[in-house]
Amino acid sequence: MRLFTIALALFTTLSAQERAGNQIFQMPQGWTRSDNQSVAILSPASEPPNYVAVILSGHPLTGDFRAAFDREVAGLNGTFKVVKSGEVQSRHTPQGIDLLATTAELQTAPLIRSPRYYLAASAHGRMEFLVYTAVNGRLFERYWPAVQQFMTTWSFAPPDSTAPPSPEATPPPPPPPASGATPANRLDGVYGGYKYIYANVLGAVQKKAVRDFFSFFPDGTVYWGMPENGLARFKMARACQGHIELCGTYSINGEHVTILVDRGRYRQDGTMAPGGLEVGDRNYKLEGDPAKSAAHMLEGDFMRADARPGEDLARRFIRFTRSGQFVDQGIITTVTSADITGQLRFEREAGSGTYALGPYTLMLRYSDGYQRDIVVTLDPADMDKPALSQIHVNTYTLVRRR
Repeated sequence: MRLFTIALALFTTLSAQERAGNQIFQMPQGWTRSDNQSVAILSPASEPPNYVAVILSGHPLTGDFRAAFDREVAGLNGTFKVVKSGEVQSRHTPQGIDLLATTAELQTAPLIRSPRYYLAASAHGRMEFLVYTAVNGRLFERYWPAVQQFMTTWSFAPPDSTAPPSPEATPPPPPPPASGATPANRLDGVYGGYKYIYANVLGAVQKKAVRDFFSFFPDGTVYWGMPENGLARFKMARACQGHIELCGTYSINGEHVTILVDRGRYRQDGTMAPGGLEVGDRNYKLEGDPAKSAAHMLEGDFMRADARPGEDLARRFIRFTRSGQFVDQGIITTVTSADITGQLRFEREAGSGTYALGPYTLMLRYSDGYQRDIVVTLDPADMDKPALSQIHVNTYTLVRRR
């Protein structure tokens, strides 16, 4: 084992010292780096984007280190099913740095299991985080020796310090549980735009603009569309069943965005833009999320914006109170046709109960226990308004009656 370690150290050539935030490290030769705000992503240049990555991030540590670590891991696991999780290992280094490490094996799509390796350090009042990611176990094992060598160079500078710490301050990483990681996030939310399709209208082929969406998730996955049940309880694996062409991953290198769907068979390239993305020649804006808006809750009677006076649709509405109550007078059945399980069912004409807002989701719980989740968005300009006068439910606009 000792001879293998020496051989490994000679085989893995490291480049010059680099820094990301308060983390200092050396990159293995042949790896590339991209940065997005406070996150650094290191990847072997020989692999497709997001197939293998080391993700580095950090933030001030408040409260208990272990509790903060557990929250971070849960957030990075996202909505994927945790098939297997490793024990949390801990170590206290002679330099006074506490380390925690664990693993998780996630089901990211039907018949696809992806491992993750998490390592965190409590250093100088901050939590420094490292995630090793690979899309499958074979790639994880292939690059694990290089990542092990990389971690021996991982060290931490005090906040606001520009000088690297001395080599003896480098904390040795705890031995990893036998597992690994998947891509981590750079975008989070629903981006909406338009694309052109060609439709046959009365025997004539016409060019038509239709709404198009990308739903980006913090774990590096993307869904090409806007789930009609919102994102609060969205499950990528379930959404991909029978629709794998809509599911994929994304990566960011500087201002460049790469979107791969349908198991990497379809690629779209774009660039970051103020408030959104440019994908090809199409502009996508970040849709407003009511759950993050200044209003926080809904209030008033909302009706369909396209309802004309005198018709039945104009008499339908839904009433919300800031205390979390709603009364539906037949509007919900006109804007959606599937429940939270994705199954079509007959809609009730009216009902009442309680509501809550989740990520891009209006969650209705009727008084008899029936529950419905509906995707809901705002115009970005409405995010800072103390009261909302319109919301978008699925692709319909509801406006508040005066």
